[in-house]
Amino acid sequence: MKRNVSWVDVDGRIWKYEFHDYMRVVAQARHVFRAVQRIIDECAKGHGIEPLEHQAMIQIYGAAESKLPIGQLAKRLNIVPALASRLVQQLEDRGFARRIRSTTDRRATYVSLTSKGVSILLSIVEVAHDEVGYFRARSSEEQRRATHEVTAFYIGSLHRKTSNERPAAGRTSRKRAKAR
Repeated sequence: MKRNVSWVDVDGRIWKYEFHDYMRVVAQARHVFRAVQRIIDECAKGHGIEPLEHQAMIQIYGAAESKLPIGQLAKRLNIVPALASRLVQQLEDRGFARRIRSTTDRRATYVSLTSKGVSILLSIVEVAHDEVGYFRARSSEEQRRATHEVTAFYIGSLHRKTSNERPAAGRTSRKRAKAR
């Protein structure tokens, strides 16, 4: 018995797949996502930075004002605040980050990168761009298409606002399985 998968993307296009074909697309995309993440992690390690430290540096410097409250850093990294605080301490100990007390809220502490931290982050990006470019050049058309399609499904179009509503209760996989 063949099973089908379909969805409507944010642009209103309907995507239909036989389930095996859908899983082939997802498998290709996940291979690419994992390979690129591994490349970036290895570039960070080559600069003496652990992957989670690197992710913290990206979130800190990539914030609107190039600083984040430690609690927000924890949320963006999907880790507990105590671990975020330890990460910040490790980055401080190496001269890559500094804590800044809020001038408006005595309870709030922000973290920002030092010029040394920004410099190493830039070095990692330069190497990562070269390495990912090399990987991309070796990737098949099928891998690139699958990655683009799955990313568009997960993230949506840049040209349309996506809904922030959760799917209706009847859309859960458990209820769909019972209907079969």
